[in-house]
Amino acid sequence: MSVPEPVRLFFALWPEAELQQALYEAGNKLYQRCGGRRTRRENIHLTLAFLGAVDADQMQCITDVADQIALTAFDILFNRLGWWRRNQVAWAAADETPRPLIDLVKQLQLGLSAEGFKFDERRFQAHVTLLRKANCPQVLIDSPPIVWQARDFVLVRSTLQEDGPHYAIVQRWPLQPTAD
Repeated sequence: MSVPEPVRLFFALWPEAELQQALYEAGNKLYQRCGGRRTRRENIHLTLAFLGAVDADQMQCITDVADQIALTAFDILFNRLGWWRRNQVAWAAADETPRPLIDLVKQLQLGLSAEGFKFDERRFQAHVTLLRKANCPQVLIDSPPIVWQARDFVLVRSTLQEDGPHYAIVQRWPLQPTAD
């Protein structure tokens, strides 16, 4: 009997097609100045918690953790484009990370840590990667604000292929509607 191969998984916010397009266009602005390798439109997302290679027997505990999350939907205003020199990533980000987004990341990490998963000790920086291997000496670039209405979060499987990573949503969890 063969043992199933581990799969690479992460939790993310996954944008609707219109928002993916807006972020992709922001990435094109960065690309004109910085070069690099663009994130494919269909891969644009905001990572909440990267799990890495996961065995099939861990799937139930992962989904159980996500099932326990009961947070309210929220909006993120992406109003900055920038670049990290160290890892050559160009990104879109918000001046202020909404509290519910921070709470979502914390709850995922706490629940998954209890199941043996390890996470980076660095503070969470909400961003969307638009370019890799970029060189942007002019770090901040003007861009029209982009509003992301986060209404759910997803578990994503990542498969590395010759043309780069391919992502597939495994499961989706709704956030609770806002009271307004």
